[in-house]
Formats: sequence, structure tokens, C-alpha cells
Amino acid sequence: MPRTLTYLLFISLLVCSSTSIAQQVLKVAVGNFPPFFIENGTKGIFIEIIDEIFKQLPQYKVEYVFMSNHRILHEINHGESIDVACNIFPKSKIKASLSEPVFRFRDVAISKKTDQIKINTIADLQGKSIAAYQGATELLGDKFKQMAKTNLEYSEHAHPKETTLLMISGRKDIRIGDINIFRYDLNNKHYDNDASVAHSDFTVHYLWPTVYSHMAFKDPLLKNVVDEVIRKLKLSGTMEKIYAKHKME
Repeated sequence: MPRTLTYLLFISLLVCSSTSIAQQVLKVAVGNFPPFFIENGTKGIFIEIIDEIFKQLPQYKVEYVFMSNHRILHEINHGESIDVACNIFPKSKIKASLSEPVFRFRDVAISKKTDQIKINTIADLQGKSIAAYQGATELLGDKFKQMAKTNLEYSEHAHPKETTLLMISGRKDIRIGDINIFRYDLNNKHYDNDASVAHSDFTVHYLWPTVYSHMAFKDPLLKNVVDEVIRKLKLSGTMEKIYAKHKME
């Protein structure tokens, strides 16, 4: 091999090696609820957003760790296995530093049209059998929390698709959770395959506004750097393009 070519190959390998060594690995904890976080294939709407953020920060290498919402809170507060927690709400009891708002949700109540259930306020949920996502009572306000405490037919579930199945099967009257997750469940038949259902078979009750959750960082300096990137992505429209691509509410 010519000496010049050998030298160039050596320099190329050296640069690649140095870049790899310089990258700091970040353990980023995420949930596992499509379409936001999908463990199989490490993909999802929120994964795309995180990837876009750290594309601007090549000194870091993200390694995703999938776990339940409850475990994410425990690990960011007391554990040593993660550096960053995703999908953290301001009301969460957290010891880490919260980023700018980044992950969008639209929680709603959903019922079957054939049941002709009228729900205009949270008070109208009383007496109904309800399936909600894990932690809903801590996030949907005091009135909802009080309703849940006195409703013996209220239950929470770690996997949102369980709430969809329970409502479609008739075992629950109401499903509480993000509307985009519900639509994903219908499109991907996360229910009894013998059931014939369409989006138009359900009534959506808009009881809560659109909200955003955050990333939580053990290192406040890293949080400041990421916040700057988030602001730039919002200003450029990049963040909104990701949401629009997936037709999110």
C-alpha cells in the first residue's frame, strides 16, 4: 500500500477513535408507550425529538433505557443507573433539574358512542367505570383526584393499551389518557382482533388542555445546554414539524 494512503488511513482511524473517546455516554430513561416511546426498534415521536436535540450536541452519545414511569421517577431521584429522565411533569416530586417544556400530550376522556355517555365536566365522571394511565390522579388536577378516590370503579394501568382494551371490550365505560395514544392503539389493533371498530365509533370528551412534560437532568449544567437547543428547535419550527409529521393534536 502506498505510504501516503497508509498515512491517510491512519489519520482517519485516529480521528474516528478520538471522536468516539470524546463522546460522553448519557443514559436516558424513557417509558414504553407507543407512539411516543417504542422499545422495539428504539423509535417513537419523543425518541425522534430527543435524537434531534442531541444531534446538535455530538459530544454526547445517548443510550436509551426503557422503564415504567414509577421506576423512572425513582431512578432520577435515588438511583445511579440514569443521567436523564424523560416525560417528567412539573407536579412530579423530582430532585433533578427540569428542562424547557418539550413533550406534548392531550389527555381526554373517551367513551363508546353507543353508550351515549355525556361528560361535560370532571364531576360527570363520578359513578362511571374508568380505566386511566398510571399516575393520572397526580397529573389531572384535584377534582379528578377526589373523584378517583371515591370511585370504586376507577383503576390505573402501567400500559396505556390496557385502558383501550378495557374500554373497547366493555369492561370499562371510560378510557382516560392521551388521544394520540388511543388513535395509535386503534390503528395498530391493540384490542381484541375480533372486534370491528373505527375512530368514528367513539366520543372524545375534551376535559383538559394540551400540556407538555419535560426532561429531567441530574446535571444542571447539561440541562442549561439542552434548554438552549430546545429553544432553537422551537424557534426554527423543527420541533413542530416532528409533531405535524405524526398528525398529533
